[in-house]
Amino acid sequence: MKIAHLIAQFYPHVGGAEVCVHNVCEGLAANGHDATVICTTAPAKTAPETGYKTIHLPAKTCGLLRRIPLLGEIHLLFQIWRLQKIHKFDIWQVTMGYPLGVYAWKAFKFLKIPAVLRCCGEDIQKMPEINYGYRLDPERDKLISNAYRNYDGFVAITPTVRKEYLDLGIEADKIKIIPNGVQLSKFNETPRDEAFRKEITGGRDIPVLLTVGRYHPKKGFNSIPAIAAKLKEAGIDFVWILAGRGNSKLREICPELDNLNIKIIEDCSGGEAKSFLLPSAKLIGIYKSADIFVFPTLIEALGIVILEAFAAGLPVVSTDVPGVCDIIDHD
Repeated sequence: MKIAHLIAQFYPHVGGAEVCVHNVCEGLAANGHDATVICTTAPAKTAPETGYKTIHLPAKTCGLLRRIPLLGEIHLLFQIWRLQKIHKFDIWQVTMGYPLGVYAWKAFKFLKIPAVLRCCGEDIQKMPEINYGYRLDPERDKLISNAYRNYDGFVAITPTVRKEYLDLGIEADKIKIIPNGVQLSKFNETPRDEAFRKEITGGRDIPVLLTVGRYHPKKGFNSIPAIAAKLKEAGIDFVWILAGRGNSKLREICPELDNLNIKIIEDCSGGEAKSFLLPSAKLIGIYKSADIFVFPTLIEALGIVILEAFAAGLPVVSTDVPGVCDIIDHD
């Protein structure tokens, strides 16, 4: 089959959705299919070799859809029509419903090409308390609700996302639950970083707590200092590692992180060249050096870091919230 994967951001931007699309396309290619990623990210000067092709649409595409929807829609529909005429894809999958997915379905219907939608988070979920989700805007919510129903099939990465689809009036038999995954072989091949653990604990035999993720209001990381303070009040000695980009912002909220035994590591690349091979060997070593994974998130579509913690053999303590409750069995 010839399969097109439409996604707004792609390499050199590397996140959960991008890694998932990469892994799916590599798997399709390995099984004899012709997979192509179509994105609106400008090409990188150097990019990793892959078993699939990547086509770059003009970077202005998403900006036009947001600022001048009518002009952006005409531009996008023409690009899809052009690519379909050239490549004759058998099916399209759109990852992230807004903004591309909201407008792309018209081209698929016109061309009579089956299309699948895969939502990943803020394109389907909403949480007013932290101003999270595209659908908080009433006009955008109406646009999304009307557009999504026009797809032929839907990938839900968890039952939580499936429920969101159902709430939009999407037929249950069109939805398939296909979660994200991790490369277990890389976790199995990467040893525990004993030197890192010794450095972070000062050689003491104390528990190491670990939280992984970028700094974002939905992650609930602002609650970590208060939790750490409670643990200290209870007489528990520990080190808490917070790994991920942007987390140094937590120091602006709580300058006393060192006194609370909280250590921030923003660069988890370990010097590896940027690619889709996430998590890095350095981060896997950090996972394996910890004793408990802690994830105080407020809302998730899935929470890939929980699966990574499982792959590293860690017990996980998290909040009972959408997305997380789908993959953690209490006790």
